[in-house]
Amino acid sequence: MSCRFHSDQAPVGVRSLLMVFLLLINADWFCQAQCPPDVVSVFILNDRTIHVPLTEPLCLQCRFLDKQGNFFTFSDGVWRKGSTVLNDGDFNGNVNLSSTSDTMRMTLEYPDDLVNVDDTITCSSSSTGQQNIITFGDFVFLNPTVSPDGSVDVTEGSNLTLTCSDPGNTGMPRYVWINDSDGSELTPVINNPPLSLSIIDIDRAASGSYTCRLTHIVLPGINRETTVTINVQPLSIPLVDIYIYQSTGSVIINCTYETYDSSIDVKWERNDSLLDPNSDPYITVITQSSYSELTISSLTQQYIGGYQCIVTNGAGSIKSGKVNVTIDPSVSSSTGSISNTLQATSSSSVIQPSSTIQRSSSITISPSNTQAVSSQNDRTVVYAVSGLIVGAVLIILVVVITATGCYFYRQYKATDKYDVNGEATSFTLEEFNDGPEK
Repeated sequence: MSCRFHSDQAPVGVRSLLMVFLLLINADWFCQAQCPPDVVSVFILNDRTIHVPLTEPLCLQCRFLDKQGNFFTFSDGVWRKGSTVLNDGDFNGNVNLSSTSDTMRMTLEYPDDLVNVDDTITCSSSSTGQQNIITFGDFVFLNPTVSPDGSVDVTEGSNLTLTCSDPGNTGMPRYVWINDSDGSELTPVINNPPLSLSIIDIDRAASGSYTCRLTHIVLPGINRETTVTINVQPLSIPLVDIYIYQSTGSVIINCTYETYDSSIDVKWERNDSLLDPNSDPYITVITQSSYSELTISSLTQQYIGGYQCIVTNGAGSIKSGKVNVTIDPSVSSSTGSISNTLQATSSSSVIQPSSTIQRSSSITISPSNTQAVSSQNDRTVVYAVSGLIVGAVLIILVVVITATGCYFYRQYKATDKYDVNGEATSFTLEEFNDGPEK
C-alpha cells in the first residue's frame, strides 16, 4: 500500500504541520494495512511518550520526515532497546520486524515481555541520520461505571434507564450502548458522559445483556466494557387467596398474593364498600410484598359482613373471594370477640358469662368455632376445652396453643341456683380466672 503525501495537495509548510498533527493525534487510519488487524497501532514521527496497554499486542511504525515534509526512503532501519539491537524473532518470537521503503515496523505480541513503564525503544536509520525515541508511559483505561449494574429484574410493561459514566479515565473516550444479542448500537456515540439508555414499556423480548463500551480515542483498538443483564418478569394478574381466623379478642383476615410487580396495591372492602383503616381505630391493615392482613381488634355488630381484598398491579385488578364475619345474636357485645363464645353440645343454647344453665345440661363444652382451626403465617391456633365438676362448681378450662408453643387459658365456674324447695335446678356460669400466657 502506497502512503505518500502528494506534493500538489498543499504548500510545504502547511502540509508538514498537517501531516505531523494527524499522525501524532490519531494516525491509525494511515497505512493501516501495515499492522495486523485488531492490534494497537502507533505511528512514531519524533521522540514521544506513548500510553498503551502492555498486556495487549502492539504495533509500532516508525517514519522519518525531511524538511519538505516528505517521507525519507531507507532500508537500514534498526530497532534498539537501550543499546541492544532487536532482531526479528527475538524474545521467543515475540518481536516481529518488517519494513517498506519508507516505514519500519515492529510488532510485539506480548509487549510486557520486552518493556515496562518508563522503558525506552529507539528506531533509527543511518542513511537518513535520524532516530526517534519511544518512552512507555503508564496506561490507565478502566471499565465504565454502569447503574444499575449486574443483573436487574424488571416487570413487563415497566420502564428502565441504564446509565454509563466515566470511571475516571483520562482523555475523551467514545461511549456507546450495545445490544449484545445482535451487536447493534442503541445510542449515538458520544465522548461526553454520562450516556443513558432508556427502555420504555419493556416486553419479554427485552430480556438479555446490554453493554456500555468505551473506545480509546487515540488507540481505537482498545475497548473497555461493562455489561448489564435484564431479566423481564412476565406480568399477570396475581393469584389471590383469603383466610380468616381468630385470635384472643380479635378477628384476623389474611389476603395472600403472588406478583412480580413492586408497585402492588391492596385495598379492602366490607359489603362491597371500600374500607378506610385510617379512620377506624379498631381496624388495622398491614400490607407486605406477599400478603395484606386486616385485623378487627374489637368485634361488634358494626363489623359484621363480607370482607374481601382487591389486589392491583400493572396487569389489572382482582378481587378475592369473600369471608363472612358474624356474631351470634345471643352473644353479649361486652365479650368483644366471637372467640369467647362457648356452646353446650347437648343443646343449641349458648353459654356465656352470667348465663343460667339447666342443671341437667351436659358438662362437655367446646368453642363455637371449633371447626375453624386454621394455619396461616405461623399463627396455628388449636382450641381444646374440658369440663370438670368440683363439688358444686363446674370448672371449664379453655386452652389455646399457638405455633410458637405458647398457650393461655380461661376458667369459668358454675354456681348452683336453688328453687323454693331447696333443690339445685340450675347454675350460673362466670369467668373467675385468667391464666397467664406461658
